Amino acid sequence: MQTSTTTDKIKPDWAGDDMLSRVVNAAIGNSVLYEGLMKPMARRTLINTAEKNGVAWRDTAEELEKTQAVYSQFDQLEDASVEYPEYYLKPFHAYSEGNLCWQAAFEAEPATLAMALRVWPQEGLTWDAAQARLRASFLDCISQHISEHQLTPPQSIVDVGCSVGLSTRAIHDRFEAADIVGLDLSPYMLAVAAVRDEQQGVRETGARRYVHGAGEATGMADASVQLVTLSFLIHELPQAATVAVLKEAARILAPGGILALTDNNPQSAVIQKLPPALFTLMKSTEPHSDEYYTLDVEHTLRDAGFTHVHTESSDPRHRTVLGTRS
Repeated sequence: MQTSTTTDKIKPDWAGDDMLSRVVNAAIGNSVLYEGLMKPMARRTLINTAEKNGVAWRDTAEELEKTQAVYSQFDQLEDASVEYPEYYLKPFHAYSEGNLCWQAAFEAEPATLAMALRVWPQEGLTWDAAQARLRASFLDCISQHISEHQLTPPQSIVDVGCSVGLSTRAIHDRFEAADIVGLDLSPYMLAVAAVRDEQQGVRETGARRYVHGAGEATGMADASVQLVTLSFLIHELPQAATVAVLKEAARILAPGGILALTDNNPQSAVIQKLPPALFTLMKSTEPHSDEYYTLDVEHTLRDAGFTHVHTESSDPRHRTVLGTRS
């Protein structure tokens, strides 16, 4: 397990109800400033930084757009009966339609690869090495939790908020014999995930499939799963949705099952010391940041019925929070 430098402050000054946060929020709330400056600046910054570091953002998006199998997968995976929460229908990540559009799905993979590069900026890592290290830092925490508490390695896994499947594939590579479901509210994202699986070939061990659905109401049976994972999801949710997702995870997990989530670490020195331009751009595209950085995740997990709850600083920017279903 990797370690990182954290501070005694429980959150950044730019999040929550602090004066700095209120000033930033006021600027973001100015529609002319947001639409005319912040939104396009956020996109340019993300794309240019990614491509400068070897992530083929635009080429990847164009390649996926031309892949006919993506549209066929969408038709197979979309569940017309899914009811979208109100928060999911609003603009997000500088996309007017949030995650419910092809542009967001085609750009999710390069955006995620670029995110990993930001974790270790001084080490000269390639994007694939950074991505592998990022996923391993999370999975090592899960493996250590299993070992320390003498739990059974999972045979059934649900990766909630799986997006385009990068997290799902990494988790499945670690727990090869398990059956895993990648669950997401965006059929666009799931279509990309399924196509990437096809391009990488059929697995010969545990099954992997993608399901269009909500983490708040999975429709899965009680006590039917042994591991629920949430990778970089809950900072994108309002607090009420996070609480609902964690309660649903507790319902579908069998006794001794594990909940593991990884996300931005409010106590990370790197996160707390982000330059004003960066945290302003970040908050402008992630509207639930204040709710995330002020949520006591460990307390929420305990309230949902988890024991052995603990937090690990899994890399310089992120934390992993784990709990066992009692």
